[in-house]
Amino acid sequence: MIKRLFQRKKSSLISTQYKLFLKESLGITPRNEKWYLQAITHRSKKKSEENKGDNERLEFLGDALISLVVADYLFSKFPDKDEGYLTQLRAKIVSRNYLNKLAKKLQLDEFIIYQKTKNTYKSLLGNCLEALFGAIMIDQGYEKARQIFTVEILEKLVDLNQVKTENRDFKSELFMLFQKQNKTVNIDIKENQTTNNAKKFVAVVFMDDKELGIGFGNAKKEAEQEACKNSLTLL
Repeated sequence: MIKRLFQRKKSSLISTQYKLFLKESLGITPRNEKWYLQAITHRSKKKSEENKGDNERLEFLGDALISLVVADYLFSKFPDKDEGYLTQLRAKIVSRNYLNKLAKKLQLDEFIIYQKTKNTYKSLLGNCLEALFGAIMIDQGYEKARQIFTVEILEKLVDLNQVKTENRDFKSELFMLFQKQNKTVNIDIKENQTTNNAKKFVAVVFMDDKELGIGFGNAKKEAEQEACKNSLTLL
């Protein structure tokens, strides 16, 4: 009895605000807080020597989990769509840019631990979201992690109609269209110098050696996407 009275309560590894976020936003009560601390700790800044570890390994695990959960969700959501359609839609949802947006909507950015410098970490938010779900899977199990991502992320934060229209990969769409028709398509990209010596690129799409569409851009990919978009519009 005396031992119990003087026994010190074990201190928490994560903040009260972070715990509240996990509970209210994702319905999680951590069993092992170590994983949730690692999930929000970027490699640029580790929490302490005692609990050292960043979120890169958890990110690897979460990446695989999210890809599988999204594939399962889309497979059930669109029973009449073919592999190409499902693959493209999944690619858009699991892209780093879109995961960044989802993490921002979730307000996960308020809890990330990282070294603030002049460097910008373009994938900081999306990587952290992946790591968090890697932590959830380890701590709560795959089925729980799958359920949470499906209900709290896919069903509440993802607008599938918007995803379909934004960030379209016109090159993939064009090549897939021609592949189905057994036709050959090529893209020729050239570099042009502008009057102020800035680099500009022009891309031309050829279908069976016939010019189909043309596009311009400051980067090769930008010109390529515009040329493919114009080709699809023409078709």
